[in-house]
Amino acid sequence: MAQAFGSRTPPLYPEDVVMMQTLLAAYCEDRCCEKAGVEAQEAARELVYWFQIGVTKQSQLRELLYSRAWS
Repeated sequence: MAQAFGSRTPPLYPEDVVMMQTLLAAYCEDRCCEKAGVEAQEAARELVYWFQIGVTKQSQLRELLYSRAWS
């Protein structure tokens, strides 16, 4: 149905979810932030957004994630 409206969002497979969870866990550990905290939630939202706009490679997502401003 999404394609009926011209959306070109890449499909989200289980392995993509695992990859983003792994990236987020490493990010939280490196930044010493709570996995359920505000910073982690914002980072997770951004990861999904980047994926939806076509950034699907782990290395690119990691680079974007770590380029976020420190909270």
